[in-house]
Amino acid sequence: MKDYIFGNLNDWGIVLEKLENLSQTRELDHYQDELIRLLRFDQNWRLREAAIEYLPSIKNPSLTLAREVTALIKRKDLYYDVRILATDGLEKLATTIVGNKAFDKDILKQFIQGIVKDMDDLLASPEPPIFHDALQNSMCQVKKIEAQI
Repeated sequence: MKDYIFGNLNDWGIVLEKLENLSQTRELDHYQDELIRLLRFDQNWRLREAAIEYLPSIKNPSLTLAREVTALIKRKDLYYDVRILATDGLEKLATTIVGNKAFDKDILKQFIQGIVKDMDDLLASPEPPIFHDALQNSMCQVKKIEAQI
């Protein structure tokens, strides 16, 4: 069994403290799999929101982490506030990923085009205006990012 740095996610207060500590010591990049674990944990909204809020502190985000955030945005079973928060987080991750130039140009183009397609699909579906507005704002930013590739 794998040892998780955050341990039992039901002890959410301890998890939030560790998350804050990892962010302050700039070690969060090394625990992106753990952030994904928090994003997937459906039993505590605080942990998911905290994980999203710490996304901008990741200096070298993986495409896997960004794809997990995209998956959150697309989840219709989640409340809109977290999906809107995730659109902002994804925009910041995409900016950092493209800015780092750590990936092949073709991979980056496919990645960004995937985000645009997912957002287009969501914009074509019946969603509340506040969510549509967040998607449209993020879409504009992602298209600017795409132009940089």
